[in-house]
Amino acid sequence: MGGQGSGSWYRWNSKTTTESQHGIDIRWLKKHGYFRSGTIGSLSWSCRGEQTGSIRYRIEADRMILDYRHRPHGGEWEEVEQKISLSRTPCNYGGHRTWFHCPRCCKRVEVLYGAGKYFLCRHCYRLTYESQQEKTPSRLLIKVQKIRKRLGGSAATGDLFPQKPKGMHWKTYIGLRNEAEQAERLAWAMVGQGFENFR
Repeated sequence: MGGQGSGSWYRWNSKTTTESQHGIDIRWLKKHGYFRSGTIGSLSWSCRGEQTGSIRYRIEADRMILDYRHRPHGGEWEEVEQKISLSRTPCNYGGHRTWFHCPRCCKRVEVLYGAGKYFLCRHCYRLTYESQQEKTPSRLLIKVQKIRKRLGGSAATGDLFPQKPKGMHWKTYIGLRNEAEQAERLAWAMVGQGFENFR
């Protein structure tokens, strides 16, 4: 991707994201048939074709047990066994939904992340989603581009604003144009403020 309004804006004060961590998703395990009591297996993660981590696990009636190796920054490898409690809640249309209980806060969650020695929920590790890291200027300019495309024009904010499409009511067109212009003004004002703060 490229062009004006694409990519990442100035990500000061950014936090670690869930997408950058090894995660265990209970929904994925169930979908692929790996979440039955008595199951023993392994999970691995990779990036660009290279393995970045792996763990062994076994499923019991009310818990999942993980076995893996962990190395603190600059430290020695150590063996870790982590027991994660499970619970089930009934679904509205029959069946049930299975949850992990975060080993630290006991919150009921569907995904745990290996951002440290143990697999915990995203709240305990203060992880955010990548979409939450997108700064408001970027979102505003994406909105402007969508409006421009909807009107049949170029998405580039430097080009002339598209004319009213044939068949569109003037009230609708003026509303969209005002919305786009306001969003663009606010986006560039915020970017300018960001440059001032970044100096």
